[in-house]
Amino acid sequence: MKSYCNDDLADIHTPLLYDYWYVAGLATEFTRDLKERTILNRSIVMYRDEDGDVVILQNRCAHRSFPLSESKLEQGGIRCRYHGIKYDHDGNITDVPCQDKCPKTKIRKYITKEIGPVVWVWMGDDDKANEDDIPELPVHDMDKWTHVVGKYNYMEGSYILLHENLCDLSHLPFLHEDTFKFPKEYTSAPIKIEQDGDEVIFYRELGDWNLLKPFFHPGLDFGNKQVLYKSGGHYMTPATNKGYGLLFPLDENGNPEQPTGHYVSHYLTPESEDRCHYFWFIARNYALDDEEYSEKQGTMVQHGFDEDRDAIKYLQGIFDRDGHDYKEISIKADKPGIAMRRIIKNLVSK
Repeated sequence: MKSYCNDDLADIHTPLLYDYWYVAGLATEFTRDLKERTILNRSIVMYRDEDGDVVILQNRCAHRSFPLSESKLEQGGIRCRYHGIKYDHDGNITDVPCQDKCPKTKIRKYITKEIGPVVWVWMGDDDKANEDDIPELPVHDMDKWTHVVGKYNYMEGSYILLHENLCDLSHLPFLHEDTFKFPKEYTSAPIKIEQDGDEVIFYRELGDWNLLKPFFHPGLDFGNKQVLYKSGGHYMTPATNKGYGLLFPLDENGNPEQPTGHYVSHYLTPESEDRCHYFWFIARNYALDDEEYSEKQGTMVQHGFDEDRDAIKYLQGIFDRDGHDYKEISIKADKPGIAMRRIIKNLVSK
C-alpha cells in the first residue's frame, strides 16, 4: 500500500502495536450487562463478575463463533445464546447442554487493571504484561486534584492521526478559534522539544498569560506578578498522551514559583488501523470546589475535541478516497509529531 509520508515515519497504514497497556473503557462502562468493544482488531466482551471485578474475554464462542456479548450473563459466567454452551469468568467451558463432558478448549481472558476512572487491558502476550508499565497520570491520583471526567469518544480515523493532533500545538488558534480562543501570537512562540527514549516532551512558553485568560478560571489573580505560561504535551506510549497548561508566577528574582494549571490525560485505543477509541480527563489544581466551572470546562474541552474528531474524520476520508499522487510536506511546528511518528515506526520494526 502506498505511503503518503517518509518511509521512516508511522502513518495510517502502520501495523498496530499489541505489547502495550491500552484503556479498554471507563470504569463506569463495566457493569453486570455484557458490552462489546473491538480493540486492535479483536472483538472483546466486557463486564463485571459477581464480586464486582472487571472481566474481559474474547467475544467469540469456541463452538460456532456466536458473539458472547449477545448472550446471557449468568451466575458464574456467560451462557452462549446460540447453543447454550457456558463459559466461566476465566474463559473455560463449564457446561455443554447436549453432552456430559466439556471440551478443554477455552477462549482468551485478557489481563486487566482498574485504576481510578479507567480500566486498562493488556492486548499482547500474557507473559510480557507488567503493571509497572502502566503510565502514571494525574487522573490515577483522584484525591489530589479536581477532575473533569470526559466521555467516551469514537474517532473515525487512525490513532496515528489523533496522536499527531495531540502533538500539534499550532492548530489550536485555528481549528479551535472560537472554542479555546488561543491568540494567533501563540503560533509564533518557538516549540521546545525533548526526547527521552521512546517518549517526547514538547511545549511553548509565553511571557504574557493574559493572552490565554479565556482558557482559565476568571477568578485567577496573580496580582502584579509576571506570569509565565507553559503549554504543551508529553507523548508517553502508543496508548497515552498528556497535555498541560501551566501558569508559573515569577518571584522578585524572576524565578518560577509553583505552577497553577491543569493536565489533560488522553487515552488512545485503536479499534483498527483506521478507527480509534478515545478517552480524556482534566486534572486541575485551582478552583477546586467550583462545580459550575468544572461543568463549563468540561463542555468547552469536549467541544474542542469534537472539532478534533471532525478534523480527523476529514483527514481519514481524504486518505481513503483521494487518488492524487501525494507526499506530505512538514513545517517547523511539526517536530513533536514527527518525533512521535518516528518512534512508533521504530517500535513496529523491532
